[in-house]
Amino acid sequence: MSFKRVTIAAIAAMSLVLTGCSQGESDSGGGSGSSPAAEAENDFTLPDAAPDGFKDGLRVAMVRQSGIGDYFEQWGNGATAQMEAAGVTVENYDARGDNAKQVQMLTDAINSEPDALIVGWGLADSVNPKIDEAIEKGIPVVVYDAAVTNSDALYLSQDDEAIATLILDELKTQNPDGGKIGYVNVSGIAPLDSRDKVYQQFLKDNPTFSEAAKFGKYTESVANDTAAEAVATFQANPDINIVFAAYDELAKGALIGLRQVGMADKVKMYGVDISTADIQLMTEPGSPWVATAATDPANVGKIVARAAIAAASGVDLPSKMTIPAALITQQMLLDNGVTNMDQLRAALPDLATPEYLGASWIPTSA
Repeated sequence: MSFKRVTIAAIAAMSLVLTGCSQGESDSGGGSGSSPAAEAENDFTLPDAAPDGFKDGLRVAMVRQSGIGDYFEQWGNGATAQMEAAGVTVENYDARGDNAKQVQMLTDAINSEPDALIVGWGLADSVNPKIDEAIEKGIPVVVYDAAVTNSDALYLSQDDEAIATLILDELKTQNPDGGKIGYVNVSGIAPLDSRDKVYQQFLKDNPTFSEAAKFGKYTESVANDTAAEAVATFQANPDINIVFAAYDELAKGALIGLRQVGMADKVKMYGVDISTADIQLMTEPGSPWVATAATDPANVGKIVARAAIAAASGVDLPSKMTIPAALITQQMLLDNGVTNMDQLRAALPDLATPEYLGASWIPTSA
């Protein structure tokens, strides 16, 4: 089965953007992490009536390459809950950072002949041959945040350039006189490379801001390993007064470093992603983490699940869609007494997007 690009109806404009990252390199080791096949087609909705292929007993295999942080747990829980609410059997695989293991898991998942396959994150060189194999065998494939090359797969992702623009615009607003930036990012990971592209342009367009230093580690212990680099960086560059971290685990590492060198009260920090742990760090007394750009990862998982359910039911889907995000400031969290994700969802109901690939024939989870 191949996916054709079709537009059924327009989704209302939304003010949200997605985050969260893991491995997702393009074949060249960088790039935007998006399918080259087409621009995102977000004016797509599911048909009003259930297709003939929607039935009890659908099976979806979900093969992920989860990274560090509770973003991935929330994402997986959301996806699983959505499929179970719709009566879909979920076969969960998670390689947890082992690329060879993910390839074997994809082989096992394809051999089980599911009604649809979800591929979450992973190295392009590892996952693309298996995506091609699944499509050749007639299995619909939905890919999240990996650099897919096959236009017959639906590629879903955050709009990483929009995310970076959102948080950097806030950084500029809060620092009208400019400043010296400690930049926390790593190269070779597709979403982070996309955010870096926007950041580099931001520096060119705003000469009152300059990069004092760049640091960051992507390891099995991102926050702790980044913290060690942060301490050395801040000690060598005490004039840094702004930190921009392109991923929340990197932000956590920078925050540890700021506190260890006694600079937390002299710096404003801006990040990407949100979780209960992030909220608690942002709202602690004296926290320098003043804003983040994020979506609700559980909601994102639900959207990916709905895409897989639609694909398994025979709906023709576009080849690329991006999921919309919100700017979340420390002040908003404090003003609304938000201390966890449930309270954030209540304070920002737009984080839930049931209309995004939603349909009356796909029961939704709580």
